[in-house]
Amino acid sequence: MVLKKSTGRSSGHASTSYDASAGGDAVAVSACEQRIRPNVSVLEKVAVSVHDSRASTREAALAELIAALEGFLSADDAEGGYTDEILRGCYVSIKKRAAREACLALRAVALLAVTLGPGATVTSKNIAAEEAAPYPLGSGAKKIMKATYPLASRILEAPQADASLVVAALECLAVVAFVDVAAENMDDTEACMNALWAVICPSAGPKLSGAAKEAASPRVLAAAVSAWTLVLTTTGGWNKKKKVSPAAPWRGAAAHAHLVSLLGSDSREVRMAAGEALAVTIEMKLFTEKNNGVLFSKMEARASDLAIDAAGAGVDKTNFVEQKELFKDITTFLAGGKPPAISVRTSSSNYGLLTTSTWKDNARLNFLRRFLAGGFLHHLQGKGLMSQVFVIDDDEVTGKLSAARSKRSLMKDTRIVKELNGGRGGGGGAMDEKKEKKQEMIKNSLEKKRTVKKERLIAYELKHGSSDL
Repeated sequence: MVLKKSTGRSSGHASTSYDASAGGDAVAVSACEQRIRPNVSVLEKVAVSVHDSRASTREAALAELIAALEGFLSADDAEGGYTDEILRGCYVSIKKRAAREACLALRAVALLAVTLGPGATVTSKNIAAEEAAPYPLGSGAKKIMKATYPLASRILEAPQADASLVVAALECLAVVAFVDVAAENMDDTEACMNALWAVICPSAGPKLSGAAKEAASPRVLAAAVSAWTLVLTTTGGWNKKKKVSPAAPWRGAAAHAHLVSLLGSDSREVRMAAGEALAVTIEMKLFTEKNNGVLFSKMEARASDLAIDAAGAGVDKTNFVEQKELFKDITTFLAGGKPPAISVRTSSSNYGLLTTSTWKDNARLNFLRRFLAGGFLHHLQGKGLMSQVFVIDDDEVTGKLSAARSKRSLMKDTRIVKELNGGRGGGGGAMDEKKEKKQEMIKNSLEKKRTVKKERLIAYELKHGSSDL
């Protein structure tokens, strides 16, 4: 099943349709088109450079490709022979090159998946031709999943793999699985879930146990939990469409117990990732108080402690406030409250607001904001995959500006009113009167001081004589 803007899927991405607004939205679209034009020309150059014999040239090409994809390209602009050549070069870099180049290639592959979207299902006519190719290619993210999973999972299996490389592989695998949520690919998604969970819980995957023990630093563990949570959000409809094996390592009380144990980690980053994952599993009714009484109570108690946790003197304060806010929200949710709502403005104008109000959507938003980084806003404005994942209101938004931006907006409006009224208008007249009165008072005070000084000088000269000889 291919995602369309007119349909929604409980198991994957929620989608909606939009009416372009005049004014701010038109400006945003124009700016987006100006960024896309040079980005398209990058593909032709990179398609050649990624196959260069020099590592420096390949790395520079991948970095340029990443910048272009972060700046947003439409699926129509990216689809074609250039993309296939780029993907083949990326797969060679992941499989055979140094860690730095492989990290760049993994990020480029993930961004290409976001750009191309789910794509179309591969037909029986070209399956044989695809499977005969060194790296099978199809359409959309499906072609990327087929070649990416074995390469990324091999990195996760490698003993003593570079931490940055493992994180890049985790994020790439999660993003590709997240995009590729068509019904016929549920087996691929479950395989990705198992591979990600094996990094989180080494005992769940014998092949991965050695690598996971070596690489499970707080950074890697937090990345693995966040990646696993992202893919988990696409499985909401599996109960109706696919019967997942009860033996799946990421399901059941053992998996929930492991996530609860991560709330006791020394790393705030890991605790926050585990808390978000637990909130999603509770919202999806995978982890309930009815079926996990004692464990659920233990989780509630730990969440309450973290919600009022004190940093203490001499303790690193990184993410301290964020952790408290997260677990306050979780505690409120467990007590019967609603998940926190997150709002993100899609442009600097008063048009466009992305709002999430479920733990699933919050987890998706948090992950994609981190992953896309500076390109997040560009992708929101580009109306690609992001418009299928989130509901974006393109109508004019009022009263949503931050305090600083509201002040700047008010000053701008006041200046415009004054200009339209010949330098005075609205509330600006009263402000000008106060300013004039203050200036008059200052002028009178200075004049008075000069007069007193002159009188004193005259009195001195009368008494002692003039100082001029």
